[in-house]
Amino acid sequence: MFVARNIRTEHKDLIHDVAYDFYGTRMATCSSDQTVRVWDVVESANSTSQQHKDWSCTAAWKAHSGSVWKVTWANPEFGQVIATCSFDRTAAVWEEVGKRDPDF
Repeated sequence: MFVARNIRTEHKDLIHDVAYDFYGTRMATCSSDQTVRVWDVVESANSTSQQHKDWSCTAAWKAHSGSVWKVTWANPEFGQVIATCSFDRTAAVWEEVGKRDPDF
């Protein structure tokens, strides 16, 4: 069964694309507000003690000077890499640097 959940994205304009990483544990969104946001899945228990997944925004940045139309994850063999393209006629490749949670 599919269950729809709302996520407060905090984007200031239309969201154009959503992409999941290879494992389905990270999600990226891009918007006309010129930003990209990265989300990590968080396990939590609801009031009936059933497990469900919530999303937590772990990174956000202004990616382009125009609307960001497309976001996609690279294969994990290349690391945590995202590619974006924009209405400003540019494409960008972003690589996550720094230490991540070792449990992830």
